[in-house]
Amino acid sequence: MVESFSYEDVYELLRAEKYSTDLQSLNPEQLGKIKQYLEAKKTILFKEKTSELFDRSKRDKLRTELENARRAIKDLYEKREKKIINRAMFTARMAFKMRDTTNMLPSEQELYDKLVDVLKFGWASFFKELNSARNNSQEEPKLLKETSRRLLKFNEAIPELMDSELKKYGPFETNQVASLPDELAELLLQQKKVTEIKDENSKNN
Repeated sequence: MVESFSYEDVYELLRAEKYSTDLQSLNPEQLGKIKQYLEAKKTILFKEKTSELFDRSKRDKLRTELENARRAIKDLYEKREKKIINRAMFTARMAFKMRDTTNMLPSEQELYDKLVDVLKFGWASFFKELNSARNNSQEEPKLLKETSRRLLKFNEAIPELMDSELKKYGPFETNQVASLPDELAELLLQQKKVTEIKDENSKNN
């Protein structure tokens, strides 16, 4: 029989996910324990409500715990969902196919794969249409190349990336400094894979 979680166990999963930039380990067995915990609390609450000797304060305390647990599970999902979306966006910008499903549940892996495919398709379709539209104007290419850049220091090794002009950058090594277009810089900063070097320091790099 699977041993059930306590509320503290549920909250610890949320806390670990909340204070880490990387997706934390979560497996089907843990989900089973969470489900058993919720069902056990609902059963106890039902018995308290139907018992002639029920303690109102005990029932209210149990109901509050159950509501807090459900809220924590919802927050846990939303934080994991955001990290999966960000990881899919990062993967979609890579110049070659390299997917990372580390610490994902099977359902999360399926979501991640679908997001990557959709983002890659959208990316390719948009710039295919954009490149076609360029033929109607000789001035557009010049304007499109006038993008601002940001100086970054890499916190970890990063594979080759590709910008909206289909230009490739990298790969990059840990502690390497490079200047990248805003679109790529912002994505890397959101993932905390790089640290931005401010203007006052950029003169020395």
